[in-house]
Order: sequence, then structure tokens, then C-alpha cells
Amino acid sequence: MRIIPSKERRKIYSRKIKSFWADFGRNRIGIVGIGIVLVFVFTAALAPWLTPYHPIIDQNLAIDMAKPAWVRIFPQNRDLPISAEQTIRWDTPDSGSIDFLVSTDEEWGEVVKARYVGGGERTDVYVNWGFSYSHRPPKVFNCEFRWMSSNVNDMGYSLELFLVRKGDDSNFTLWDSSVKSHNWNRRIPLPLLNVPTLPEGWPKLVQVHSKNVNIYVDRLEFEEVQNLAEIAFSEKGDYELKMHIKFEPESENATCEIDLMRGSFQVLGTVFGVLGVDKFGADVFSQMVYGSRISLAIGLLAAVLVTSIGITVGVTAGYLGGVVDEAAMRIVDVLMSLPWLPLLIALVALFGKNVYYIVLLIVLFGWTGLARTIRSQVLSLREMAFIEAARASGGSRPYIIFRHIVPNILPIAFAALVTAIPWAILAEAGLSFIGFGDPRLPSWGRMLNYAFYWGAFKRLAWWWILPPGLAIMALCLGFVFIGHAIDEVVNPRLRRRR
Repeated sequence: MRIIPSKERRKIYSRKIKSFWADFGRNRIGIVGIGIVLVFVFTAALAPWLTPYHPIIDQNLAIDMAKPAWVRIFPQNRDLPISAEQTIRWDTPDSGSIDFLVSTDEEWGEVVKARYVGGGERTDVYVNWGFSYSHRPPKVFNCEFRWMSSNVNDMGYSLELFLVRKGDDSNFTLWDSSVKSHNWNRRIPLPLLNVPTLPEGWPKLVQVHSKNVNIYVDRLEFEEVQNLAEIAFSEKGDYELKMHIKFEPESENATCEIDLMRGSFQVLGTVFGVLGVDKFGADVFSQMVYGSRISLAIGLLAAVLVTSIGITVGVTAGYLGGVVDEAAMRIVDVLMSLPWLPLLIALVALFGKNVYYIVLLIVLFGWTGLARTIRSQVLSLREMAFIEAARASGGSRPYIIFRHIVPNILPIAFAALVTAIPWAILAEAGLSFIGFGDPRLPSWGRMLNYAFYWGAFKRLAWWWILPPGLAIMALCLGFVFIGHAIDEVVNPRLRRRR
């Protein structure tokens, strides 16, 4: 038996690879498929740089199901409110009886301290922050800041936050420290001096949401529950957040310090980003970008495992034959007859939703068809003359399998590997759509599941529905094009006349 030197073997393989790429390069469909797949590969690799938002954690970026920002190019949409978040930096006024100190804290940032210096007289002081708004009235705004009281001695105090529209001096109460929570649905105001002093030494977080108007109805004297954002921002122009601090000393030696930390004021727009947002205000484009990672990872992992198992079982059963072949084919028959959806339901019920269960089921039931194809090919190969010659020359079974059988079935296996990727992607998307996907991963199937569950189809929120569906179709089509081109190259009977 002639042993081919490794250097000569490398030259042979190099010529085969160059010949393969020369034939593949003349196939336009294959080139288009590679281009499509490369777009998704680069998208997955550059995901952190393509979008600044986390696909699941970053929510409330706009109102639920806000449209893409580019719809503002149409005249009727030009002044639709966009999402904007600004940092609140309090301006300190001049006051004879109140000292204001501005400092920077490593944890809380800029801190404005209002210090009552004594005198025994009631004192009111206002701390302001101004901004402009030039769009239609928004649906929602949020305000968040922290404050803290310290060195309180013989002193009653309260804080009240207003939103002031400068054009007509309209003002709206957003928050009042003297309003004590009674239950989840109602807050009742209490007299200033009867409010117990709040715990000192740690900043208290205040979060104001414009849709929680049930806590402002009495103070604003609304006749019915209304959207505070639409009322307050009904006019374009300049606005101001005004913090009213009241000091009520009980003696001439009364002391008190109020710290106001830098906060944020956020207007949630009705348009946002490239592809809008979902029900939770999460960026759809970010989910699309990171979803490409999930689909590619699941498709490649499942396809490699399916192809590896299919080759191993098919070659072993076809070459060894006998009992091994019979046992392997009966296992294939059993797996092909089992319904895999009930098995997935049982796994989810026992262990919870996990993407690895989907990969496991794809691998468990996906290798059977390839194993049968490989087996039939090996049954034909093992009767050929060059295999008989290898046996007569004393070649062992492992030698014949790895040197003669496997190289001859690799083209079929490689084509099967490429075509198994879109099958795995579609399987994951389908299972996620019916509710068995991993909720912790922003897959395209999960996006479609949430869109259906939260009524995106009823509201015709196409920016949430079409992109994941088109992405699944495009990625699968790219791999199908590549698989078709490979099949034409490795199978002479499918080659076109040129």
C-alpha cells in the first residue's frame, strides 16, 4: 500500500479547496447567500457598538409601542414628541435666612444643601431648574430625584415640587413630602407640623409618573382622572421645575438641613429609534441586533451536533452492518415516530424554560434523516473496488473509515450541515413563538411571541412584527442559498450547463 507523504497530501487538499471555491464563486446564488449571512454575522459581532441599549433591561425608553423615529419625515408627524431625558441641576437663589452650599458627592453627584441658620421665623425658599419643550403634548413624563434631611432640631419642614409653564404661569403639583401614603390607590394630605420627621442619614428616592394622576386628583382639583402630561405640556415653550422648601421653626434655636441630589426628568416620546419600541418601551432594534446572536448560535451549535451525530451513526451502521446497523436503524425509526412537542412541554414543566432544551430537542430528533442518507451512501461505497483493495492490503476498519469512507461522504455532510442551520433557526423561532422559548434571551421567536401576546397584531404595530419575521426569513434564505450552491458544486448531476 502506497503511503502519500503529508506534504503531498496537503497539496492535494489545497488543489481540491481551490477548485471548490472556483466552482462556488461562479454560482451567483451562493455568493448572494454568503453576503446575506455575513451581514448577520457582522451584526451579531458588532451588537454592543450598533446599539447603546440592552434589549431586555433597558425599558420605558418611550411609550408602549412607540413608532420608529423616522416617521417624523412625513409632514403630519414632524412635531410628534420624541423621548428626551435631561439631568436636573438645581439653581440656588439668594436668601438671607437660608445658606445654600453646592458640593459634589462621589455616589450622588452634585448636591445642593439648604441650611436653616436660625431666627425663629417661618421661611419659604424656591430652588428651580428650567428647560424648553417644542413638540406636541407627550403621553408620559417621569421625574426622579433624591433628597435627605439632617440636623433637624425643633423644626417642621416640607418639600413640594411644581411643574410651571412660564407662558401663562400655570403650575402643577407633582409631589409633596407632606402627603403621606394611605394605601396604593389614595394619598391623603396631613398638616405640616403633624408629619413625623422622616429618618435621617440616607437619601430618599422620589419617583413621579405622570400617569399616576389618581394621587394628584385632589390637589389639582381635576373633576376626573386625566393624563397630567397632556395637560401640563399642552403649550410649546419654556418650563420650570420648582422645588418649594418650607421651614417651620418651633424655637429660635431650630436647625435643619435639606439636601437635594441631582435628578432626571424624562419625557417619553411617541416615536423612538430605528424600529420603535415594544409594549415595555424596550428598543426593538436592539432586540433585532442581539437576536441575531441567538439565532446564529443556536443554528450553528445545533447543526454541528446534528451533523456530527448523523455522520457517526450513518458511517458506523453502514460500514459495520449486521446487528449494529439493525439496532441503529430501529433507534432512528423510534425517534422519527416520537412527537417532540409533548417532550418539550414535559421538560419545561419539570425544569422551566431554557434555550438548551430547545437545542437538545433539535439535536435529538434532527440527526435521524442525515444518518439514513449517510448510511445508504456508505452501503454503496463499501462495495466499491478501492475499498476492497484497501481491505486486501490489510487496512484496518478505522483506517478504511477515516481514510476512504469519511472523505467521500464529507461533501454530502457539509451540504447537510449548511441546510441544517436554517432548520434549527426555524425550529427555535417556532418553539419560542408558541411560548417555549427562553424569556431571558432576546430571540426573534420571543419577539414574535410577545408581539402576539401583547396585541401588536391588533394595533398593527408592524415595526414590532415585521422585522423579526423578515430577519428569520432572510437568514434562513441565506443558508439555503449557500447549501444549494454547495450541492451543485459537489454533486455533478446538479451542475448547470454554462
